[in-house]
Amino acid sequence: MRQKVLYIIGMLALVLISGTTFAQKAELDSITRADTLYAKGHYQQAASVYSGILKRGYESADLYFNLGNAYYKSGKITKAIINYERARLLAPNDDDIKYNLDLAQAHVVDNIQPLPEFFLTKWWHSIINTHSADEWGTQSMIAFFIFLVIFALFLFAQTVRRKKLAFWVSILALIWSGFTFSFASSQKSKLTHRNTAIITAPTVTVKGSPSETGTELFIIHEGLKVKLTDSLGTWKEIQLADGNKGWVQDSTMVRI
Repeated sequence: MRQKVLYIIGMLALVLISGTTFAQKAELDSITRADTLYAKGHYQQAASVYSGILKRGYESADLYFNLGNAYYKSGKITKAIINYERARLLAPNDDDIKYNLDLAQAHVVDNIQPLPEFFLTKWWHSIINTHSADEWGTQSMIAFFIFLVIFALFLFAQTVRRKKLAFWVSILALIWSGFTFSFASSQKSKLTHRNTAIITAPTVTVKGSPSETGTELFIIHEGLKVKLTDSLGTWKEIQLADGNKGWVQDSTMVRI
């Protein structure tokens, strides 16, 4: 009986592994087909294939970046910006993504000057953005493992000098594990909350309250990135990089 159960479990595992491998191969074939279409200048078709892969749940910075490039080449600048921004969420330190995003944003009508950021805050954010959430998470786990090993050496060290050395090295590893864990959490929070959006309507009048009869404050245009700060029904409160706030219909934007 026991052997029969183990046999069934083994067969189920084999089926699952085979199914996963088959699915991965199918997606790799789709990516290759999209890359070929892009190389031949069929940008619309390439964008369609890349979008299909993402809709099936396969997400990566490269996929969003390639989709952004296909849209950019097709002249769909706003869709290009949305996908470059999504790619940058997954790979915040990628220079190619940043360069192409800057190129696409040069087409946006609005030229919003961001509020100056306190230099320590700017420095702190620049450090966090040097790696993705997964990269910081990996560093945190490695540092914690090193802490455990060195702390064990501290416990069994035979001399005072070795005990001191092992103690301080283990403390440094623990501190680094804590910092990198907080960096990973910060990057993960950006991915899960996604409190930014890109305006997709050609022209949007920003209201002073969530109502069609609200006071008209200012006008923004397609492609502008905004921060979402509140929500009421179909209305969203947005904040621009210069600090100005107001309400717009959520149908006028796409969340990054």
